[in-house]
Amino acid sequence: MPQLCSQITFFYYKDLERARDFYERIMGFELADDQGTCRIYRVQGTAFLGIVDENHGHCSAPRGESDVLVTLVTNDVKGWWEHLLKEGVKITSELLYKPEISIEAFFFEDPEGYALEVQSFLKPELRKAFGQE
Repeated sequence: MPQLCSQITFFYYKDLERARDFYERIMGFELADDQGTCRIYRVQGTAFLGIVDENHGHCSAPRGESDVLVTLVTNDVKGWWEHLLKEGVKITSELLYKPEISIEAFFFEDPEGYALEVQSFLKPELRKAFGQE
């Protein structure tokens, strides 16, 4: 089977500048490629998030509730919670501790309503598998 090298998730926006500010200033993502109407950010390692002007992309910006959820794995769920609250980001859940599935997490939205989650795995084998070492 052919090998894959990395993964990019693309989100489409009506206001690309607002999305750029959110992902660069608030989320602190590193810009990997600026294509003008599309910007690709390194989330971690070979995981990337692209933001695209909907007038120049394959898809459209969301027209209602997001049908996509991007989960960002971290060792510091509470630290992200506090940072995003301080920045005025729309948090859509409480801090969640889910022992039945061995995670802690919370959900939030970006400027155009895409759903994101910050999550930490609690089982040692899952922490290792998802880079939480």
